[in-house]
Amino acid sequence: MSSRDHDYTLKIAQETLERIKALSLPADPAAFELWYTYVTGVNEPLNRCINTIIEEKGSLSIDELEKIQEDFVSHSRLCATAGQVTTRISGEVDQIVGMLSELILSTAQGREDCAKASSRLETAEDRDAVRAISDTLIESLRAIEVQHAALERQLIASREEVQAANHALAKVTAQANLDSVTGLANRRGFDAALEKAAARAHAGKTPFSLLLIDIDHFKLFNDRFGHLMGDTVLRLISVALRQSIKQQDFAARYGGEEFAIILSGMDLPTAIAFAEQIRTKIMSRELKKRSTGANLGVITVSIGAATFRPGDRARNIVERADAWLYEAKNAGRNCTRYENFEATAAQAG
Repeated sequence: MSSRDHDYTLKIAQETLERIKALSLPADPAAFELWYTYVTGVNEPLNRCINTIIEEKGSLSIDELEKIQEDFVSHSRLCATAGQVTTRISGEVDQIVGMLSELILSTAQGREDCAKASSRLETAEDRDAVRAISDTLIESLRAIEVQHAALERQLIASREEVQAANHALAKVTAQANLDSVTGLANRRGFDAALEKAAARAHAGKTPFSLLLIDIDHFKLFNDRFGHLMGDTVLRLISVALRQSIKQQDFAARYGGEEFAIILSGMDLPTAIAFAEQIRTKIMSRELKKRSTGANLGVITVSIGAATFRPGDRARNIVERADAWLYEAKNAGRNCTRYENFEATAAQAG
């Protein structure tokens, strides 16, 4: 790297840190990458998004920062990788087409040689002439055999390369739908899974219920103990969800401190019981700081539950679950609220 490059990157890094300090945001690697990209100005949509939020609100929240990171930086990186893999596959396909063209030409040449030999054999007058024609034909066929063997080896190698590239592309695609902190599906992955669940339910195959889960007072926890401990809480919740759901269910980090679970084949009463199991399971775990052993208290969650109705679109069930999550917060948090809650509570009374 030249001294000019060194000076330029150092200047960009300094401006990046100044931006982070001015907005009182965390200076972790992911945030530094985002603001470094912002300062260089190489991603215009990212800059427009950040500028719009700052103009409207004067600052950026952690949730907004994470969403921008996912939408503009992480997604762009994964798209670039996917593009490289696609180029590899395209190159291998072109090579295979070329080899098949050679195979067709060699086969056509072989047929032509056989036709000529057959014609000459019909007019051959002695044994020596027949032998000469046979030797020429055998030599031609051997050459074709060698060429076909070489093409077969190349085709096998290309097939393996395409399989490897397809595997890499599938891995990149999966990564694009994963949340980097929790390892659960991200909002993009959740949206796709919910659309599939709704389509199955419309087809009359598998009904489902939806839980939206919000960590209570998460911002206060972050402010008090720091974002690294906040990430620990997010991972703790994700582990609890993984341990609770079945193979046919789907858990995701919906955004910020919110999670979502698609419960396949589960009616609302069963989903409510399941939600309460998760809520009490999370509440039963005391969080401690490893370095000091200090008790950081109990984490609680609020949950909104809804179930699929005939004619629902994906967004309809999300809206209802979100509305009941809001009710759970209004009820004092650390509880589950669900459709027809008032009627159910009255009957219980």
